[in-house]
Order: sequence, then structure tokens, then C-alpha cells
Amino acid sequence: MSAISPGRLAIMLGTLVALGPLAIDTYLPALLTMAGHFDVPIHDVEISVSVYVLGVALGQWLGGPFSDQYGRKPVACTGLVLFIAASLMIPWSVTVEQLYLLRFVEALGGGATVVIAAASVRDHFTGRQAAQVLTTIGLVMLLAPLLAPAIGSLLLNTLGWKSIFIMLAGYGVLVFMMVVFLLPTVRRQSASADRESLLRRLFFAYGRVMRNGPAMGFILANALSFTAMFTFITDAAFLYMEHFGLSSKQFPLAFGANVVAMLSLNRLNVLLLRRYETAAIMKTGLLIQAVAALSLLLLTLGGLLTLWLAIPLIMIVCGMMALVMPNGIASFLSLFERDSGAATGLNGALQFLMAGFVGALLGTLHDGTPIPMTALMAGSSLLAMVLFLLLARQGGASAKG
Repeated sequence: MSAISPGRLAIMLGTLVALGPLAIDTYLPALLTMAGHFDVPIHDVEISVSVYVLGVALGQWLGGPFSDQYGRKPVACTGLVLFIAASLMIPWSVTVEQLYLLRFVEALGGGATVVIAAASVRDHFTGRQAAQVLTTIGLVMLLAPLLAPAIGSLLLNTLGWKSIFIMLAGYGVLVFMMVVFLLPTVRRQSASADRESLLRRLFFAYGRVMRNGPAMGFILANALSFTAMFTFITDAAFLYMEHFGLSSKQFPLAFGANVVAMLSLNRLNVLLLRRYETAAIMKTGLLIQAVAALSLLLLTLGGLLTLWLAIPLIMIVCGMMALVMPNGIASFLSLFERDSGAATGLNGALQFLMAGFVGALLGTLHDGTPIPMTALMAGSSLLAMVLFLLLARQGGASAKG
């Protein structure tokens, strides 16, 4: 029996995980202003977003095994110190290259911090109960991107772009205090982990995870499903504003519809978990997402895609993440006790690496039509479904609550 209630743990870990979207979305309104400060084109400053994504991937890759070896709290605290220090230094950077370096360090710390969230859930809960906690964490994750741009705009217009990073450092300090004083400490139960050197663990723990076929089915399906959504996010401004002609005031409404879908399905997932297994819910979400993404592609190829068909279909593609992600994480974590941190690190790293790769591929293939976007969305979601059916199905029994 866990010493902490699921609701309290979810709120604390949700606050911690919100570090990620806050660190990206709060400074997006300031990119143009920052480009003027560094005297470079805005595209040069936009590269810092990709740099952050790569840093998060590396931070999660390293943070997972470190948290298995040394515990969740020490790794989170170390990551937060890096995040806070880099955030405080960014306002004093004088070149865009310094911005890249400091954003990478900031992301490295942020990635190592957020990776402990899912592993911490596994420390206390398994099965359906773990999925319910992860679903609540997901709700916080969805609210953060809604609030972050408004917070960033307010700070930009009142105190300037530098205040955004000062705010991020302040948030990091609050999260640090929460981790130190409120997050429960869990004793590591595996004596063999103590006997395994960290260097060996960095490689061998991931080897054990990657040799687990069902776990890799859940992890790869998670990453590819996320990639389908991230592909749309990368090209959303082109699709809605340039291709369909929406204004800058109308764009947030069309884009925000996806967040509404995710919030609604997040709540639905809580109800479904009372009756169905996590793997079964994930499978349904993947199937619906694949059908919606394939429909988008076929309508685009046929010249039949309209705005009022695109919006609901994209809402389905993005909304299904609320059924796929928490259940996928709960399913693969139920297969691990010793290497839950490594499994979480691999899941996070692959999500960001795959999404970043497909986003770069989209930029290369872009031809001024929605075809590359819808093709990559359909390909990612269909491959997610195939890999789930091939690899994860045999792990469904182990993933039951």
C-alpha cells in the first residue's frame, strides 16, 4: 500500500512535468524580440527550440538509469540545479550561440528532472491505478501549454523577454523545494543494482529494456503516436493560416480545438480505466488515430480536404494521445521493477528524437501542400499500430491492473 495518495502524487509530479512545456511555450511569443536582441534572423532563434528538444532527449536518456542507481530525488535535484542556473544565465547571453549552449544545458537539466515522474509513479502504483495517476499528470501537462504563451506574452510586454527566463528559474526553485520537502523518498529494493557500476548500468539497463519485446512495443507505439501529433504541430501554422487562409486571430481557435479534444479524452480515460485494461484502451486509441490520420491523407490526395474536415480529423489524431500515452507508460512500466527509470528514459528520449527527426524530414519534403504533413502523420500512426500489434500484444496480460 502506497504511503501517498494517488491524487497528491499526481499533482506533485504534474507540477514537475509542467517544467517541459513551460520552458518551451513561454518564450515562443518572444522569439521575434530575441532575434532583434541578438541581431539575427528569427529562424536562427527558432533553432533554439530544436536544441532544447535534443537536450531534453539526452537528459531523459541519462536521467533514467541515474535515477535507478541513485534514487529519484537526487537526480531531480541535480537536474533542477542545472535548469535554474542556465535559466538565470540566458538573459545575460550576448550571442545566439551562447543562447544555444545555455538552452541545451537548461534542457539537459529539465529532461533529467521530468524523467523521474513516470518512474516515481511505478515506485508507488502499478496497472490501472498507475494509469489513473499518469492520466491526471497528463491533465496538468495539457493545461501548461494553454497558460504558457499567455504568461510569456504578459511578461514580454511588461518586463521584457529576459523576465521569461527569470520566471522559469523561479518556477524551478519552487519545484526544487517541492521535490526536497514533499516528494516521498523510496528505498531502492534491488541489491543487484548497487553491485552494477553506473557505466555498465547506462548501457546494460537500456539493453534489458530493448530486449523486452512487449515493452518496446509499448514504447515505440508511444513515440510514433506522439510523432504523428508533433508533425501536425510543426506544420499547423502553414496548414491553417497559409493553406486554409485563417487569420492570426482565428488560428488559436482552430489550434486550441485539439487541446479541448485532449482534455475531454483525458477525462474519458479515467472512466474507461474503471472497466478496461490499459493495453486495451491504448490499442483502441492507436486504431482510431490511425484511421483519422489515414483519412486525412486520402482526402488530401484526392483534393477533397477542407478546413471543416481537417479540424475534426486532426482533433481525433491529437486527442487520441490522451488514451495512448498514459496507458502506454503504465503498460510498459508494469513490466519492470528494477529498470523503470531506464524504461522511462528510453520512452522519453525516443519520443523527442523521433519527433525531431520527422519534423526535420517534413521541412525537407515540404512542397507548399499539406501532402507531406498528412503522409508523415499517417505513416507514423500506422507504424505505431503495426508495432503495437506485433510486439506489445504479448505483454498485455502483464500490463493488467
